[in-house]
Amino acid sequence: MDNTSFKFKSAILSISLVLVTGSSISAALPEMSKSLDNASAASVNLIATIPQAGVLLFLLLSGLVVRRCGIKNTILIGLITMAVSGLVPVITDNYWIILLSRFIFGAGIGLYNALAITIINLSFDGKEQSKLLGFRGSMESIGASIASLLVGILLTLGWHSAFLIYALALPIAFFFYKNVPDIRVPQERKSNSSITKVNGKVLVLAFTFLILVMTQIMIILQIPRFMIERHISSASIASTIVALNTFAGMLGGLVFGFIYNKLGKIAFSMFLFGDAIGLVLLYFARNIVTVASGTIIVGIFGTLMCVAIFNLMTNVTMPAEQAAANTVLLFGANIGSFSTPIGIQLAQNVLSNNAASPFMFFSILLAIIGVVFLFLTNVFYTKKVYTVTQNKTK
Repeated sequence: MDNTSFKFKSAILSISLVLVTGSSISAALPEMSKSLDNASAASVNLIATIPQAGVLLFLLLSGLVVRRCGIKNTILIGLITMAVSGLVPVITDNYWIILLSRFIFGAGIGLYNALAITIINLSFDGKEQSKLLGFRGSMESIGASIASLLVGILLTLGWHSAFLIYALALPIAFFFYKNVPDIRVPQERKSNSSITKVNGKVLVLAFTFLILVMTQIMIILQIPRFMIERHISSASIASTIVALNTFAGMLGGLVFGFIYNKLGKIAFSMFLFGDAIGLVLLYFARNIVTVASGTIIVGIFGTLMCVAIFNLMTNVTMPAEQAAANTVLLFGANIGSFSTPIGIQLAQNVLSNNAASPFMFFSILLAIIGVVFLFLTNVFYTKKVYTVTQNKTK
């Protein structure tokens, strides 16, 4: 396997383009509410959120499919499942069929969500691995941006047409099929004590990831409320400011490999401190320039710290354990996303009941976690990090 080829790298990165497009059709929901008989507004909103249930379930089942079908085939099954189920609403007005198809769409995502990271971890080491993990995070942002843009165009043809964006999964599946050979997960012999030790570290990272994702979702939810509460701008301008977060996150992914390798062991803590500073800036913001500056900072450092979690995981697991470890991390991320309203309410109960208080609460929390990881560098950076070869297939 030539993992240095441009086509190979492009193919394994391309599968992340459609991973976070589940909510891209949200702009079509108001029109769907008008045309779907006997479906309440709340029921129609469920069309946008039900895929997450499929993601969570099939994240757990993905390992079983991999053992039977292999990594490459499981990814292809996931992509084709997304494409077929994603296109169902194009041809039907039946609410229950649409809802079921959306659940199956989420199942397709869940099948290969963790594998999009695992395939990079198994194919690359060192600086190249860090760089590609950062690029993969950018691919998610790019894919979501493209999907949202296409939905806006397709909606002029009616809400059914908005779901045509999921046809993009088919050429991606073909490109992946043609340029990526099957990648086997190494079978390694491990003692029970080693497994326990690795699992404990992965669980710590999963809980940390839960908090990081909750922080990033909180930012998106609170910025519009915060700007309106402080009379900084209107809701329409606030939505544009939120879009800066996604754009900045894309930039963070592109520079991740360079920054991560330059900072070394202290990289993760520095990313946490950077995000905390951005949150403090948002907390004290009184004008649109300061809000935009804080949003860009948290967008860049938010992506950096979330991508770094997966690098830390490779430091404390053997290759044969990494598929399962990725699943655990992503499960934590999904729980964090779901429980964000609880985190916001907790922050307001602890500090004060206003839109800005979660910024300060999570800033303090990230700073504490950053300090903890400074003391744990020797735990999460093992000797094997410095002894691996730069290219496994040389």
